[in-house]
Amino acid sequence: MRRMHILGFFTLILALGLAGCSQNSESLLIPTPNPPVADIPIPMGMHIDLSRSQSTYAPGSNIRLVNELYVGSDPRLSVARFFLHYMPAYKWKMQEERQGPSGIILDFIKNQEECVITIKRGWFNTHCYISVTPQLSHAAPAKPSTQP
Repeated sequence: MRRMHILGFFTLILALGLAGCSQNSESLLIPTPNPPVADIPIPMGMHIDLSRSQSTYAPGSNIRLVNELYVGSDPRLSVARFFLHYMPAYKWKMQEERQGPSGIILDFIKNQEECVITIKRGWFNTHCYISVTPQLSHAAPAKPSTQP
C-alpha cells in the first residue's frame, strides 16, 4: 500500500513538472516546412482538420477559395503573434486585428485576395480558422438620385 502512495506521489510530481514545460506564450512559434496552402504559414504543431476544411482553385484563373481549420495546443496569443510576424514574409499586408471574448481575428490582403484568420479557444486546444477569398472591391457608394 505504501508503494502505491509513493508511486502516486511521483506520478503527480512528474505531471506537474511536464505541465510547466508547456509552450511559453512569449516565445515565437516556428512555421511548418510544407504548409497545405503555399503562401500561408502554419505554426509547427498545428494540424489541419480535413473533415472541416476545403480549398477550391478555379483552373485558368487566379481565383481560389480556402476555408481550413487547424488545431493545436499553443496559446491563442502565441498563434496570433506567429501570423503577425510571418504573414508579411509571404507578402500579406495587415489590415485589421480584433480581439474579444470570441477570439482573435486577423485580416490580411495580398493582390486581389483577403485572408481572415480567426483564432479561438477550443475545449482542450486552440482552433485556427483560415479563410482566403477574392477581395471585395471598395468602390465608392452610389450617389443618391436628386431627381424627383
